[in-house]
Amino acid sequence: MILDIDNSTSVQAFVKKVTEEWFNPDTMYTDLKASGKTNSSHFWGITDHMVDIISEYLNQTSEEFLNIWNQKCSKNTAMIMGYHCTRHSNKMIFMKNGIVPLSENTIEINENQNVDAEEMWEYRSKKTPGPWFLLSYKFAKSQSNSFCRHGPEILLACAGQQTNVDSTKSIPLIIHCEIPYSILHEKHYFAFCILRAYFNIIDPEPEDNLNFDGYSIDLKGTVLDPQYIVKVEEL
Repeated sequence: MILDIDNSTSVQAFVKKVTEEWFNPDTMYTDLKASGKTNSSHFWGITDHMVDIISEYLNQTSEEFLNIWNQKCSKNTAMIMGYHCTRHSNKMIFMKNGIVPLSENTIEINENQNVDAEEMWEYRSKKTPGPWFLLSYKFAKSQSNSFCRHGPEILLACAGQQTNVDSTKSIPLIIHCEIPYSILHEKHYFAFCILRAYFNIIDPEPEDNLNFDGYSIDLKGTVLDPQYIVKVEEL
């Protein structure tokens, strides 16, 4: 069971499978809208408000709702499409080694790299090690997505993956991945994203609210094995 957040058929099939023999998401949304529960911007924002409202509707706590949701995702071997955007001089290395988090063990700055590389690593090393993936392919392809042009691999040579990198020869890449739901962190966030996408299908919001620009997946130090890479797209 694979979810593509940009594909309405995929979203509908995913939600129907998860909610099967549990609750009717269409009826629930109609009831929530009739009672004014969907009017709040918090309902549609990246908060716990939507999950809290749904849980209350089902006479469950948020923890109980998410536990059932996660169990059903696990039972159906759920996967989520994610898109790792970066620059690299050897796209096949990802098919060999997978997508690795950035750390002192996986990064080295080579002699032919400039001060920008050091500044990038000083900034990046203080953040989560990733690896990061965008949830929406539409945003991955957008001109406003800078990751393909300024992803850390262009400045930071992945030790054991590429050495003596010439960043001018790096290629913008979008790596399409099927990420197991089981290895995702902060699963309440993904439950929200999936339900938000579903509700927007049955009751479309204004176009500006339909996108998932910048919505992301952070594996927080977990390597994504190469078996989950669908393809590596050059831009």
